[in-house]
Amino acid sequence: MGRVSVVYWSHESTAIALAEYAQRAGPWPGIPDPPRRPIRLVLATSDSQFDSLTRGRVPEWGVAATFPATRTIILRLTPDHRRVLRHELAHLALHSVVRYPPRWFDEGYATSAAGGWNQVEALRLNWVVLRGAVPTLAELDRYIRTGGALEAEVSYALATTAVRLLERLGGERGLEPLIDALRGTGDFDLALRATFQITQGQFEVMWRRDLRKRYGWLLVFSSVTVFWAFVALLLVALRARRRHYDSERRRSLDEGWDVPEDQWNPSA
Repeated sequence: MGRVSVVYWSHESTAIALAEYAQRAGPWPGIPDPPRRPIRLVLATSDSQFDSLTRGRVPEWGVAATFPATRTIILRLTPDHRRVLRHELAHLALHSVVRYPPRWFDEGYATSAAGGWNQVEALRLNWVVLRGAVPTLAELDRYIRTGGALEAEVSYALATTAVRLLERLGGERGLEPLIDALRGTGDFDLALRATFQITQGQFEVMWRRDLRKRYGWLLVFSSVTVFWAFVALLLVALRARRRHYDSERRRSLDEGWDVPEDQWNPSA
């Protein structure tokens, strides 16, 4: 299918549709004109077949693997396989111009390019920030490689926020200046210095501040929620006490006020 060859054992119509999608996929953030090299797409229809094709090198939660050296993507067919394929194609686009990007940048870039972001991930980030459990960028690399499914999801989300901050720092050109610098040097710290005049350590401090600014609202929300919950409980307690007092008062007033039936004349 043009520059895309697809290997499949079943689901021919799906295979053709994915090959066509891969052929026309793009554009890619910060890479206005990536090299249009051949792509090999291999589709697995079961977990066992996927494990066999990847030789067990993918975590159990993974559904795709990209091998930039051979321009090969192995994809497990799932209900979300189109978005997953775009994520893997983004890896190929980045690796076509940057040879060895940091793992967190690689995954954050692909997640952002594929639109892999939702409110659940944003809420997870809020809890991470609330707990003060934001890892370093080096720890992100390790969690993405060896972490479980939950660790990986949060790590991918955090990596995406770092990439989006870099995109904002690039202004109208977005990631393009940084990727151009990476293309030339291959060293992320040197690329940051050349592009934004900051070190990787300074960027990490900036990123953590940005996280707290953008996703730390839960700190305020939780404190406000606790305050108003206390106020609500206090009002309920006061209302219950008032009702009890009024009930006792009515009973006291009613004592001795029984009127005999023969003396009661509503029309008087």
